[in-house]
Amino acid sequence: MHLTPSDPDIATLYRKIRGDRLDLQPNFQRGEVWGKGKKQRLVDSVLRGWHIPPIHVIQVPSSEKQEVLDGQQRLAAIRDFIEGHFPINGEQEPLEKYIQALDGMYWSDLSAEMRGKFEDFTIRVLTISDYKPREPGELFYRLNQPTNLTSAEQRNAYFGEARQQVKSLTEYMEEVGFTRELMGFSNSRMAYDDVLAKFLLTLEGATLTKKVTANTVTGRYRESTGFSKELTDMSKSCLDVLYECLNRREYASKLNKATISSWLIFIYKAIDLELDLEEVYEFFDNFENVREDHEIVIVPKFIPSGITQAFLVKTFQVYQDRASSRVADTSSVILRDLILWGMYSLYFPDGVEEYVSYGDVNSIFHYLSSQKNVVYNEASLAKVSRDLNWGDII
Repeated sequence: MHLTPSDPDIATLYRKIRGDRLDLQPNFQRGEVWGKGKKQRLVDSVLRGWHIPPIHVIQVPSSEKQEVLDGQQRLAAIRDFIEGHFPINGEQEPLEKYIQALDGMYWSDLSAEMRGKFEDFTIRVLTISDYKPREPGELFYRLNQPTNLTSAEQRNAYFGEARQQVKSLTEYMEEVGFTRELMGFSNSRMAYDDVLAKFLLTLEGATLTKKVTANTVTGRYRESTGFSKELTDMSKSCLDVLYECLNRREYASKLNKATISSWLIFIYKAIDLELDLEEVYEFFDNFENVREDHEIVIVPKFIPSGITQAFLVKTFQVYQDRASSRVADTSSVILRDLILWGMYSLYFPDGVEEYVSYGDVNSIFHYLSSQKNVVYNEASLAKVSRDLNWGDII
């Protein structure tokens, strides 16, 4: 199989498509699946003069006709724009004034100069010839194998201040000694970056009621300003406390992204309330011991005064469920946080008695545990969180 490179301009490629000399849909191709948004981003990239990935075409033997092996969606987007099927979106990030001025314009609305500039844009084309029967199909398979990048890996291409701050905190975690052996998972697929970015956004928003999604983080990375120094410094302090919690345990912890996020939020509040960190270290150990083996733990020191073992088991079942499914739902984030503070208030009631909301959760947990005729389940805890407006306590 031989690949010959060339760099035709868009005008040439469009003429070949309209003249049926370049087939966008040979029988091995899927249909045209790009929506308007993806097509507009492709056009935006051309207008900016950015690189477009190469197109692979197959030269049909004994013919002037070519078939597109890879690049169908890109070429279809260019064809549809020139034929007036969709306008320019001038509000694509990062904003550019000269492209914003073109917002909403169709091909026919553009000046001759602008159309000429678009048509003169060149795209690398690799023409396949002298091939064995199975070679183009194998190349098509290899070119289209999914990469399955995580959201954090996709965001890693951004170069703003916020992304750099998260990267610095991730490097700090690795320098301090956070490892899979210590806490149950590593930074594989940029897991630490994902946790820290969402943690910072939660602190910045000062609420647990607003869901922090991958798109939320991406939007924040696109902004020109980073997180405040106060937040990044506090995040580093939270990581220091979490590392000490993990390091003091006799056995390695088994955290995941959901539980480490909840612990960081808990530690942030604990530092802000100036709680005794020795109690925080002890609580972390007790809580994780019970969570990892809550079905059989009967050691008295793990069961706070006035709490039944049945209540303890049910509470941890709810926590574990919301840490392994529906983990990113705001209801799950709030329930995990409520349970952490409810259990802390039971283990160390003196530590939170002066804080109204935290004292309330202590009383409520004791009440729920002592009432034999009251149904205690996830719905009970959800009602408590709503009654206390728990998601806003941060």
